[in-house]
Amino acid sequence: MTGRLARRLWHSPTVTTWGSLAVRLGTVVLVLPVVLVRFSPAEVVLWQLFTTLYMLALMMDFGLAPTFARMLAFARGGARISDMADMRNVDTTLRAPHGPGAASCAAEVMSTLRWLYPRVALALLAVFAVLGTWALLVPTAQVANPNTAWLAWAIVVVTTATGLWGSAYGAALQGMDQVAVLRRWEVATGLGQLACSIVVLALGGGLFELVAAYYLWVPVAAVRNRMLLRRLHPELFTPPAVAQGDVLRVMWPATWRSGLGVLMSHGLIQLSGVVYTQMAPAAEAAAYLVALRVVMLISQFSQAPFYSKLPRLAELQAAAQQPAQLRLAQRGMRLAYWVFVAGVLAVAMLAEPALRAVGSQTPFVPPGVWALMSLAFFAERFGAMHLQLYSLTNHIVWHIANGITGLIMVAVALALHSRLGAYALPAAMLLAYAGFYCIYSAAHTRSAFQLKLLRFESSTSLPPAAALCTGLGLVYFMVTR
Repeated sequence: MTGRLARRLWHSPTVTTWGSLAVRLGTVVLVLPVVLVRFSPAEVVLWQLFTTLYMLALMMDFGLAPTFARMLAFARGGARISDMADMRNVDTTLRAPHGPGAASCAAEVMSTLRWLYPRVALALLAVFAVLGTWALLVPTAQVANPNTAWLAWAIVVVTTATGLWGSAYGAALQGMDQVAVLRRWEVATGLGQLACSIVVLALGGGLFELVAAYYLWVPVAAVRNRMLLRRLHPELFTPPAVAQGDVLRVMWPATWRSGLGVLMSHGLIQLSGVVYTQMAPAAEAAAYLVALRVVMLISQFSQAPFYSKLPRLAELQAAAQQPAQLRLAQRGMRLAYWVFVAGVLAVAMLAEPALRAVGSQTPFVPPGVWALMSLAFFAERFGAMHLQLYSLTNHIVWHIANGITGLIMVAVALALHSRLGAYALPAAMLLAYAGFYCIYSAAHTRSAFQLKLLRFESSTSLPPAAALCTGLGLVYFMVTR
């Protein structure tokens, strides 16, 4: 019984994804408190900015990673390249899931991926280096040793190049439904990264030494992804890396729409931290960046039950097995919401006392700001999961959903900033996500899958939403009374 449970957990995409995210969370739990205590607020801002800019760079692949992962999953389900342009009306005749035809189709997709990604990575690296350097001009001038800070930034730039290259193979592993294997190796690499960071801090290292110890593991992870894919699916490397015209024609519409959508959603959120550092005092900017990092990690942690199932959901879409698909999606969504609620309520109660206990030079954001951030990201999770579910049709509307949401967010933030200060950005996020993003995304899934939305959500999002509002209200009352 114990052995069976252990094997099930070992091969579970959700559990292994949680393991990977838990190791990443170790950076916040074990490394960030030491950084907050020993580094000045200006150095904290730089450490957080490096992370923000690195994550922004990985988002700037114009949607290639999710598009290719989805195409590989469609191929596994028996879809042909010509089918993938629009999967809303699935014809399952003459298909053989996981057969020779599926393997040939997947190899054709991978051939294009291997040709395209290095070229895109080089172009993005040039943009990243220029814009990132510009964003760091003000924060770097505030630290005691700007030259060392610029050397640390050079390490981030160089390692980001290999990170972009390696993300192609990570996307391919997910598309081939090797999520559990990928995440297990992410745990191993992440533990090495975390251990090196802790050792450097224990030996009295500063910002430069910490950046070197942390980011030099990025190339290791990139090479690891390629080796894993080559070992598990050598057939994908049989064709040479060339641009397949039929693949490019199918992937381009979905790619640019996905990419624009990611930049206008997560990209804008990350960019808000960069903008904040240009406007606010170092201590206030550091508090906002810490809170943003924490809520995004909780959001990523909560994604595992649903996002780890996307390759399987795409296969079921290609095989026209909608009832099984919706049951699996609903189960993943439900667990995702509860994990998010538990995480943000725990932070609401424990963040400020924990920072005081360790003697942090950087405070946490006020409880009202954290409450708004929590509600905004809950709404974002709702809209994003519905949008991902609809995207299984390969009719991508991310550019519309996130583009309009982003414009609303920017306009509201600018209008509220003079009156609300630190509350303006999270309030703008909440209004944009709840007022448009959620409604637009849910309307598309309701139409595509003939969902009775209220019945679907009554056991999915509504109970955790009620628990979140109640919990945040109680914490706010206890802290401010």
